[in-house]
Amino acid sequence: MAHSNGIDRRGFLYGSAIAAGSIMLASCSDSGSGGGSGEAPAAGPASKAKGSETKPLAPPSSFKEAPTLAARVKAGDLPSIDERLPEAPYVIPHRWVASGNYGGRLRMIMAESYSSAIKEYMYGRSFLRFLNDGLDIGPGLVESWESNEDATEWVFHFRKGLKWSDGEPWTTADIMYWWDDMVNNDDYTGVDPPDDVRSGKGTVAKVAAPDETTLTLTFDAPAPITPERLAAWVNSPAQEGSIGPLWMQPKHYLQQFHPTYNKEITKKDWYLEHEAKGNFGTNPDCPTMTGWMLKSYQDGRSVLFERNPYYWCVDKEGKQLPYIDEVQFSVVIDDEVQKLQMSEGKVDYVHGGHHGLVLEDISGFKQTEDRTGIRVNLWDSGSGTGSIVFFNYDYPDKEMRELIRNPKFRQALSFAINRKDIRKSIYFATGELTTGTLSPKGEMFTLNDEAKSNYVKWRDAYVTYDVEKAKSMLDELGVVDKDGDGKRELPSGAKLQISLDYPADATNEHIQKNNRYKRDWDAVGVATKLTPVAPEAFGETWGRGELMTTTAWEVGDCSPLIYPGWVIPVETGHWAPLHGQAFIMQTGDPKKLEQQADTDPWERTPPWILPEEGDPIDRLWKLYAQARVEPDRMKRVALMWEIQKIHIEDGPFFYGVVANYPRIVLVRDGLKNVPTRENLALGGWVNPWILPSPAVYDPETYFWEKPDEHA
Repeated sequence: MAHSNGIDRRGFLYGSAIAAGSIMLASCSDSGSGGGSGEAPAAGPASKAKGSETKPLAPPSSFKEAPTLAARVKAGDLPSIDERLPEAPYVIPHRWVASGNYGGRLRMIMAESYSSAIKEYMYGRSFLRFLNDGLDIGPGLVESWESNEDATEWVFHFRKGLKWSDGEPWTTADIMYWWDDMVNNDDYTGVDPPDDVRSGKGTVAKVAAPDETTLTLTFDAPAPITPERLAAWVNSPAQEGSIGPLWMQPKHYLQQFHPTYNKEITKKDWYLEHEAKGNFGTNPDCPTMTGWMLKSYQDGRSVLFERNPYYWCVDKEGKQLPYIDEVQFSVVIDDEVQKLQMSEGKVDYVHGGHHGLVLEDISGFKQTEDRTGIRVNLWDSGSGTGSIVFFNYDYPDKEMRELIRNPKFRQALSFAINRKDIRKSIYFATGELTTGTLSPKGEMFTLNDEAKSNYVKWRDAYVTYDVEKAKSMLDELGVVDKDGDGKRELPSGAKLQISLDYPADATNEHIQKNNRYKRDWDAVGVATKLTPVAPEAFGETWGRGELMTTTAWEVGDCSPLIYPGWVIPVETGHWAPLHGQAFIMQTGDPKKLEQQADTDPWERTPPWILPEEGDPIDRLWKLYAQARVEPDRMKRVALMWEIQKIHIEDGPFFYGVVANYPRIVLVRDGLKNVPTRENLALGGWVNPWILPSPAVYDPETYFWEKPDEHA
């Protein structure tokens, strides 16, 4: 998850964005009550089939391959397809997918050649897979799995005969290499046991591989959400760290860069080269399990992937995937130049969640559709907030911190926000007004009528625009204008000024929203300023607790048990960074908590704070610990509802504007099997990286109607 970045978009529009955009969206959305819909002619398959099969499909009796691979087999430089595929290949279960044509190249653009978003198009490294927009979990590299009754022991059975892209066998030794030689190697900096292998008590599971296709995880407490965690993310190297846990690396290739296996390596920072060599997105020599493998990498210019001849997935007719020969990402740094290239038809496919596209861009793209053949589709974003604002619960200034921690102050400011105006001007009257919640797509909000009712309670808790109520609540807190200058002071009489902090390269969506927050909070007498921060310094500065707010992000995630950060302070990126640091240290470095107990929290290295007994964060931590070990599904959901209740009664801890506004997806005529909103179980879910999009929809099944035209 990363802060959005980009620059002003308005210069790109052709004509009146609000007028044209509103007309377009009015025809594509459900009267603004949810995410947008609407499909352009020829932009996708004729099929109106919805969702994916939930039971694994049996592989066909015979298999087919791309002509380019068949030629290599005939020439004797590649094994036959039966030798390349596992004994039981994964059959893509999406109902909208038609058997496609082989060939062609898919052109896309990205802001950086090493962008983590490139990996979001490839789900091939995942043990398990989310289906139906996260409603179901199916097999992946793992063919079957089971647990004991209390979910303390899990056994995963991998497909027999899996191979890396260089043809070498994949085995559980590749998992144990990651576990033993990276995660549990004290000399390997920056790789720690992920939450996936921690029990609800915070202790690390026993990870074992009894044979080449079996993995066991043994916890000291129930770990019932293990399958959900294993389906999340694309589990791939990123520009920094990884997107979810790596879980495996190609031992046969990487051991040459590891001192345990190569005694000639003596550098103390050997792990840096090892990490670089293990990134299949920048190193063409690194084997992968994804549908495409890196062919060439030109830093800052272009990234070209080609089909993996050993990819372990097929369609229902037995055709090995992917259909498309090559995928090219051209590097275009500037958002406006990206959009110009899109409007000129220089790309084939654009997944809006990975680009600086906003709804006001639609009018420009609509005007060029007939000329370029690039059609506008809209999927649901799944956002719980739109552009977000949250205060730093651990702000260093004592009086300001006490005010921020007072729920009445945060509630008063919520009532002062004119969300209806922001929804109209920035989101073109789409989505639904919200106080700010987790994604409305999640199980805790969709499971049954009670779940839906609970969502509405959180969504509507402090969403009303009521200036007089906001002023009255501020008055009751003693936040009044003491010196007659028209601005309210702190209860002590000291100056009160809110700083809306954001990375200096934040998108116009966030900056426009911030301007309106400033307008609305100034209007109730709370002085507010906009403060751009150097992008490269923002995360670290926030993690130390030095900034007052974060204002250029959004909530797209759905489950406190898979990605808890939005609702439970468990790391430093969200609304209580010092509490999040303490949570990490409880299991990672508990001795330091004892050693620094008498040191000022902001002078500790790193800064951290433990919650007081019974305060909101203490209760959230305890509910989180309880929910993580609860085997019963409904009891887990009930505990998540208790977490939600704290966010209503003691919140809001973050502010939203609109939920589930639409996201732009651009598709060239003739590109098939790209699902439409109508095909997707919940209308799509573009924004969260835990449900990696578009990877969960298997872009390996996209194909060209006329591949020769896209060579």
